[in-house]
Amino acid sequence: MKALCLTSGGLISAQVLSAWVAGGHSVAALWIGPLERKKFLRRDHALGTLAPSWSIAALCRRYHIPVRSNPRLSTWREVEAEIRSLNADVLISSLSHQIVPEKILKQFDRRAVNFHPALLPHYRGPNPRAGMILDGTASLYGGVTVHVLTGEIDLGDIIGLRSVPYVATKGFIEWNVRQARAARELVETELKNYLDGSSTPSPQSSLIGNYRKVHASELTLSERQVASSIAWLCDRLGDSGWLRFRPSDVDDVHIVHRFLRQIGPPTFTSPRIGPTTIEFDAADARVRVRRRWYLTRLLTVLKYWIAIARTAFCGEFRLSKS
Repeated sequence: MKALCLTSGGLISAQVLSAWVAGGHSVAALWIGPLERKKFLRRDHALGTLAPSWSIAALCRRYHIPVRSNPRLSTWREVEAEIRSLNADVLISSLSHQIVPEKILKQFDRRAVNFHPALLPHYRGPNPRAGMILDGTASLYGGVTVHVLTGEIDLGDIIGLRSVPYVATKGFIEWNVRQARAARELVETELKNYLDGSSTPSPQSSLIGNYRKVHASELTLSERQVASSIAWLCDRLGDSGWLRFRPSDVDDVHIVHRFLRQIGPPTFTSPRIGPTTIEFDAADARVRVRRRWYLTRLLTVLKYWIAIARTAFCGEFRLSKS
């Protein structure tokens, strides 16, 4: 089969793509929506050097997959003709923020599927992993679900799912890697069986589940938070790349990776933005955090490579039938 893939990048998407081509299928094109950026192809370049099957950029180069930034699908007049020209049998959405309109779904006749990084019907919506960590429920609803795409967000029939609980002591990187391996298993088994007609998807329950939208303020460190809250956010989300610090008096935004230490009481002075650290007043203390810089990017790639190697032969995923 030939697939059109929609994605915003990430390990889960890379493993979905890798498993798809390893199964003897092909990819007509990879589309990145207007709310997403091609820079993720540069961002995972270093990881692709160490682990090619975990990098979308490396996979696209190896299999000569064309990549394009597409207009908004709902307003793109030529989208139907463009899809017909690709001669794709399947639409695979993986961590994409694009809403696929009905006119496109009809072209694939229920062969449009989506990979969602949570156990549906729980935590529908964008960035469910951040929502689960913030809510303290990632050990319950962490996982990956592949479901039929419909006009409603994350409400399509469930083709298959894997439970991958979040373990705080192991961190986000290890969880991300295990979720990606679970997504690969779903491509190799449940998605394969669905597409060849040997299995039937299950309707989602309307009595359970929730939609969770994570607001930017929830992932932004500020002077209104206490030091312990800032430390907790850095510990849980520092490796995700989602955590930000925005000084109250300027428009600059800085990615934060680590909580370094509590320096002392508040000084009632402006934040100090250094090349590698940020010092600012929290509600109850002056704190110092590590900001993203060149070396932290390399260390993050190394951590991912170690996590990939560590879980290479672990059969630790269990099928969840919720």
